[in-house]
Formats: sequence, structure tokens, C-alpha cells
Amino acid sequence: MKREYKFLILLFLINTVSFAKPKSFTANVMAPNLVGQTSDVQKNRDQWAKFEIDLEKMKSLGIQSISTHIWWSLAEPKDNQFDWTYYNKLSEIIIDKGLKWSPIISFHSCQTKKENCNIKIPSWVWSKYQNSDGIENEADLKFVSTNGTINDEYISFWATDIVAIEYKEFIQSFIKNFNKLGSKISEIIISLGPNGELRYPISELTLNQPQAYSQLAKKSFRSFVKSKYKTVDNVNSSWNVDLKGISDIQPPLEQNFFINEEYKSTFGKDFYDWYNRSLTEHGIIVLTTVIREFNKEGSNFINTPIGTIIPGSIWRSDNGTDRTAELNAGLIRSSDNFWDKENKASGYEHIISSLKEASTLTKFEKLNIHLTAIEMTAPKEMKLDDDSQKSLAFEISNLASSMNLGIMGQNQSVNVLGSNQAWDNIWNAVQNGNYSGLTIKTMNDISENPLAYDFYKWIIENMNE
Repeated sequence: MKREYKFLILLFLINTVSFAKPKSFTANVMAPNLVGQTSDVQKNRDQWAKFEIDLEKMKSLGIQSISTHIWWSLAEPKDNQFDWTYYNKLSEIIIDKGLKWSPIISFHSCQTKKENCNIKIPSWVWSKYQNSDGIENEADLKFVSTNGTINDEYISFWATDIVAIEYKEFIQSFIKNFNKLGSKISEIIISLGPNGELRYPISELTLNQPQAYSQLAKKSFRSFVKSKYKTVDNVNSSWNVDLKGISDIQPPLEQNFFINEEYKSTFGKDFYDWYNRSLTEHGIIVLTTVIREFNKEGSNFINTPIGTIIPGSIWRSDNGTDRTAELNAGLIRSSDNFWDKENKASGYEHIISSLKEASTLTKFEKLNIHLTAIEMTAPKEMKLDDDSQKSLAFEISNLASSMNLGIMGQNQSVNVLGSNQAWDNIWNAVQNGNYSGLTIKTMNDISENPLAYDFYKWIIENMNE
């Protein structure tokens, strides 16, 4: 441990410069995806016992709240039949330990090998809506990529207006069950996409594939183009194509679309304008629905902060680099000309502006952005130089501040918790980016990693001094 403590001292000396700290700083950790959910009775007992021990360690560390996923299919296994038994127990243990609870309303699936987590979206949703107006089959409720791969991590954003009633009813049941805990809940985080993040589902296999090939998606794209250009002749003139009718309009079909950088064409810019807008409109619908329910008369959650998660791991820092992964995640638009070295726009203004719009529409002033992969913050020396400013951690912080939205950080991977550099990057973002809170995952990884425990304790003490 001597080496680690020496680094802590060095870190302190490097960063003992004046900086603008937020008015208050909240230190949080994320609990495991599931606790005590196995068929082995003894294993269940052991998991709950360890959970309580870890909570006590987090309390001594200076942690204020514990984040836990509330998986949709566990709480609503059948349509409008809610079972909060597990989450009542989970929240009661956290609160009894003198900690606050930060539930994550998880409308996405959980698929991680490390924790053997395989929780899907409730199956009844697909069958309930597969015969709705405009939906030809179950696949239309899911994301479909260029090669026909179907993804069901989250309900397709083009079906959000159809299924929004399900999100609303879920929140109503949550409020009814946990209303008495209003003062014990520090923040409620709403998942807006795969892994809880506001983005389209992408993986290493689909980085260069938009997820826009369901019938609902194609119909939406045609409607967008028709609204913009009015006639097919105008489309042909702008795209330099020869379409016979509006029905011939399709999302990009050829892999050459990326090889030849056709996303820079008028067609490509129109496509990604629509693609990003579809994502942001989904976020606005869900957030405004949720915010209004939590702030209705009789709710003990009025003015309780609400958070949403923005992914940081997909971001590319340098002008001229390949940013198609961000395009296909729906985070940016090619019409921003981000490849132009003279253009320093990151492209994330659209995402943050949509969150601001949700806040404005509901007159809600306690909406927080949680940026993941905060450990990827560019390292800095004594001063906040231009290179650090290029980091997404600072870019999002500046955008959030300009729009009067809260900003909090979260690490992307537990694998970095033993890295001096990663913790230095986290500290850089927290102290210089005006972050009002930090969530580290997961609780048991901090508990079992002395280096991570000491680093986090040091950050908490210095942010609250």
C-alpha cells in the first residue's frame, strides 16, 4: 500500500490549485445488478449478508446513496401485475444502514456474463403490441440493423409513443408503493436506452450499422423526408438520385455508404438528422411522462432530482477521426460537419438540448445528466489546458452548465478501479468540471479493492472539505 499512498500524496500536491467546486457534492456507488436472486438458499443468504457488510463499508467511506437497478420484468412480470417484494427488501436494508437510495428505473434488459445477469424486457410487451396500428410483426417493436440483426435490449424508439403508457403505469405503481420513502430517495434515474443510456444499441459487430430498418423506422424516415422536401422531385434534386416515389425512400443500404463517406452527402446528413431526432424525441417523451407523474399532487417525490445517462465510451476526441460509431449510436449528426478541422463542435449539443427541452416543457429544474466513462477524461497538468477541454467530460459539463442542467459522473468499467491514471482522470473531471456528484460501480468492487477504496475516500474528503 505504500506505493499507492505515495501516489495519493502526489495527486494531492498536483491538484492543490484553486477550483470552483459545486455547492454540494454527492458520492454514490452502484449495487450489484441482483442480490440474492438464485435458487441456492445458502448462496442467497450469503449474498444478502455480504450486501449488508458492504453497505457498512460504504457508510464509513462517506458514501451518501446506493444506486440499484429496478428491472422492469422483475417488478411487472405480467401486464399491470406488479410485485415490489424484492425491491422493498432491498431499499429497506439500504435505508436501515443510514444511506439513501437512488433507484434506476431500468426499462432495458440486463445481459452481463460477469454477474450472470440475463433479465430481458417483459415478454408480454412484445405480444401485447405486435398487432397495433402500423406494426406488422414483433420485430417492428425492436431495433433492426442493416444486415437484418434484431436487437431487443430496449423497445424501439419509433414505438415509444405507442408503448409510453407502459412507462407511465410503471411509474404510477412505483410511486404508490414507495411514496412513503420520498425523503429517503436522493435521486431517481430513468433508463432511456440500452444499458440505461440515451443511445441506440450498438456493439462491436454493429458499430457501422444504423439500427433503422424496421417497418416503423422506415415509415418514420419517409415521413421526415416528405415533410422536409414535399415532393419526390425535390428529393431527387437534393440527393442526386432518381426515385419514382416517396415509397422508394430507404435508409442507407450499402456498406459503401461508410467506405465512401456518403454520410457527408445531403442524403447522409438528412438521414442522421432524422436518426438523431428520433432518439431525442424518444427521450423527451419518456422524460416528460415520468417527470409529470413524479410531480403530481399527492406524490412525495415532488422536486426529487431525476437523472438520465449519457454514454461517454463511444466518443472520439480528435477532429478528423472516424466518428461513425457515434453517428450510429444516434449521438451526433453528420450535418454538423464534425470532420472539418475548422469546426470544433462536438455534436452533442442536440442531445443536451433535448434534455433541456424536457426540463422546460415540465418546468422541472432538477434534471441531472450522468456521463459514463468519466475515467476517460483527458489527463491534465497544473492548468486546464486546451487538450483537457477537448475531453467529453468537460464538453458535456460546459453544455449542461449553459442549459442549467445538473452534471454527474460515472465510470464505465470496473476494470479501471485499480488504475492510478483512471482515478487521476476522474479527479481531474470532478474538480475542474463542476461535477456535483460521482457514482462508482460497483459497490462490491470498491469494497474488495483497497486502492479504489482509498482513492474514492480521498476524492470524497477533498470535495467536501
